[in-house]
Amino acid sequence: MERRTWWRDAALVFAAALALRLLFNWGFVTNKAHPDIASMYQYSLRVAQGIYYGAGAYWPPGFIFLSGGLIRLFGPEGYWTAVRYLQALLGAATCALGCAIGRAAFGSRSAGLLGGLGLAVYLPLIYYTGLAFSETLFLFFLMAAVYYLYRLARTQAVRDAAAAGFLLGLATLTRPVSLLVPVLVLPWYWLLWGRRLRPVLGRVLLMGAVLLLTLLPWVVRNYIVTGDLVLVDVNGGINFYIGHNERANGTWVDMGQKTDAVIILGGSPEGGRLGYRRGLEFIRTHPRRELELAWTKFKWFWTKPSDWYITRYARERGLPHLEPPVWGALAVAGAILTRRRWRGTLFLVLFILYYNAIIVAIYYASRYRLVVEPFWVLLTAGGAAEVLLRLRRVLES
Repeated sequence: MERRTWWRDAALVFAAALALRLLFNWGFVTNKAHPDIASMYQYSLRVAQGIYYGAGAYWPPGFIFLSGGLIRLFGPEGYWTAVRYLQALLGAATCALGCAIGRAAFGSRSAGLLGGLGLAVYLPLIYYTGLAFSETLFLFFLMAAVYYLYRLARTQAVRDAAAAGFLLGLATLTRPVSLLVPVLVLPWYWLLWGRRLRPVLGRVLLMGAVLLLTLLPWVVRNYIVTGDLVLVDVNGGINFYIGHNERANGTWVDMGQKTDAVIILGGSPEGGRLGYRRGLEFIRTHPRRELELAWTKFKWFWTKPSDWYITRYARERGLPHLEPPVWGALAVAGAILTRRRWRGTLFLVLFILYYNAIIVAIYYASRYRLVVEPFWVLLTAGGAAEVLLRLRRVLES
């Protein structure tokens, strides 16, 4: 019976989410001119032409290869429609996974259903299905991996550890921020499994090994092409440098495409290494400024609204849109209200803190924060379900 309700709830969430995303994309005109979108499209064209990405390792390959396949199937013009509708499907599946995760995290059907429906109507997630960014694909892989992390928490099964590792590998090939997720589950599983270190290490090491094996073909390709050991891309050094230099202000700064040595070398291992060196040197020589920047990025993570084009879209169409900072505050309240269910919610909290640290380590952008916003929605849903449960108990007493 429980399994039947699980599938019914997931199907309901998927259908609602898909309908909203299809409706949104029906008349949506995508942005082809954004520098990141235009750059990834050029790499995707190379894949479609059989060039296998080309030189360097600037972008993670996951979204590039998906886009290259779509260009090959639908042509350069048809791609812009195909990618939006494929992302509508992936986004809807992500919401269904969120329903399952919420149910597992809070041990509550209502929390799962509220969480899934919350993700279904969450405007930034809907909006990004219309843009050829990697966020929608990444969130699908990440949420699928988190689903298996929760299964593993319950079953301790080797197959669930392997599945989580494989999906985390695919997520990492799309955006490398998921690379260290296996480290996050160490304390969680240790506490869940009666503080028995051996099974925890065994499952987490297997997960990490499968993750790295998933990356291996791309690592070999990078070594052949660049002559360096590059796990996914060299973007990290550039982003680190942008977040830590004399002109840094907490968000993206144009360092000069033709004048800055790090930017000129972008896409090469040398550029990544130089970015890390210069960023670390700035941290060492400007500790007070670094503390100011860290506080600014931490504060913006919790207080900045959505990207301006999402806010404008909601305002022009009269759509209800709670800005992300509201969801962040509600998530904190939800975590407090459900503190007795910490065995299920601990991973959600750990991931939020982990991703907050990543933003502080590089720089803030509303698009980057989108990755953590589904976790805010799930914690909010858990808190709402807890409030409803307490109200029902009061009314019944």
